[in-house]
Amino acid sequence: YKFAAEQARTVVNEITVGVGRTGVLTPVAELQPVFLAGSTISRATLHNAEEVARKDIRVGDSVTIEKGGDVIPKVVNVNLDMRPHGTHPWHMPSHCPSCGTHVVKVEGEVAIRCPNTHCPEQSLRRLIYFASRDAMDIENLGEKVMEHLVEKRFVKTISDIYQLKPEQLYQLEGFKDKSVNNLLESIEKSKQVKALHS
Repeated sequence: YKFAAEQARTVVNEITVGVGRTGVLTPVAELQPVFLAGSTISRATLHNAEEVARKDIRVGDSVTIEKGGDVIPKVVNVNLDMRPHGTHPWHMPSHCPSCGTHVVKVEGEVAIRCPNTHCPEQSLRRLIYFASRDAMDIENLGEKVMEHLVEKRFVKTISDIYQLKPEQLYQLEGFKDKSVNNLLESIEKSKQVKALHS
């Protein structure tokens, strides 16, 4: 038997838009933090513009959320009785929030994309994916670390990861001898992964 997913009520403070590694724009509900199924939730994916329109999710709405498959929080529905006066339907921006390029909708697809392959957010997401468990599985090179490396302009392309120097890593917050060595070892180890796949 599958138990019904735990649910909680909260308020949508804002709807922001993230850009994925393939340029797809994803709306995200920024929520009043609420405790649900063992953790505090402050964000929930809204998947795409059609989903937001279908559920008519607006900023200021009181919503029910649950952890889909008990992992990723999602908005189940809106409590229309508690909707504040003067709210407006939400619309996807016409320009990419990261690089300002005019977004495009491919016919037959739900996705709205940023067509700029040099978009900073897309580049960051591609780098994060490259280091992730699903790709090269570089331990100790998670999302936050990659964000800092990109921010400091130490990493712009995949090859930059393999040219990182200890003196660059020491500049990252919280990086001491052990964390620097661990990361450099993980990067070195990932070269073997590449050899296995080729």
